[in-house]
Amino acid sequence: MKAHKRANIRGLCCFISPIISLFRSALVAMSYSYKCLLVHHIGDGVFHVQLNRPKQLNAINPEMWEEIEDVFRKLDTDSDCRVVIFSGNGRAFTAGIDLKSFSSNLTDLMAKDHDVARKGREILRLAEKMAVAFNLIEKCTKPVIAAIHGYCIGYWMHEIAMTARDFYGPEALQQGYVSRLFDTQEAMMAAAKETANAIATSSPVAVQGTKIVLNYARDHSVDESLRYVAIWNMSQLQTEDMAQSAVAVMTKGPKPIYAKL
Repeated sequence: MKAHKRANIRGLCCFISPIISLFRSALVAMSYSYKCLLVHHIGDGVFHVQLNRPKQLNAINPEMWEEIEDVFRKLDTDSDCRVVIFSGNGRAFTAGIDLKSFSSNLTDLMAKDHDVARKGREILRLAEKMAVAFNLIEKCTKPVIAAIHGYCIGYWMHEIAMTARDFYGPEALQQGYVSRLFDTQEAMMAAAKETANAIATSSPVAVQGTKIVLNYARDHSVDESLRYVAIWNMSQLQTEDMAQSAVAVMTKGPKPIYAKL
């Protein structure tokens, strides 16, 4: 009888587990439902954000700008998210700004009965709003892996900005704009997921702290950056993740399962 009850309990647990997973997936779908983006929680702390205007080669219109801003604000504070893969759905990563919608907005703005100064301020607000969306990708404390295929227009070196010529993967790799090249989109996505999983299973305190410190160091002197790291570590080195990692190294045990942050 007891064995029978244990079997029923095991069977019930096995039955409930997929229901919980489906429920969590449904909650994610409701929280991250967009018109111009696809967002999937692909498991183990990894989220996949895709630009989703494939017929327009993912050209970025005002609605997509707003959605990019919203999704990275949410992911930054979502404890279920530890790393983000950012890619484009369809034949290209992005064809850049949607000139049709941008020109329409600019035409409407210029048609207003305002003087030059006031029109200029509105153009400034429009440009700043577009900049905010991509700044949030950088400021998001979760690492973001850009998986780029096909066109990626708008991400230029100085010479490219001057000449508007095309440049391709090998040159982007040589200039340090990308870290790796792949023969197919499938191989690229497999590598992106492998990297994301490696990051997601590391201490989120260490990973997010590293991104914050690196971003700070880029815009400050060596002395200022070292001071910032010292102040940052005053609290962050007290995390229990440090002790768990040390024990795993000393005992040659498995990688710890770190708590959410």
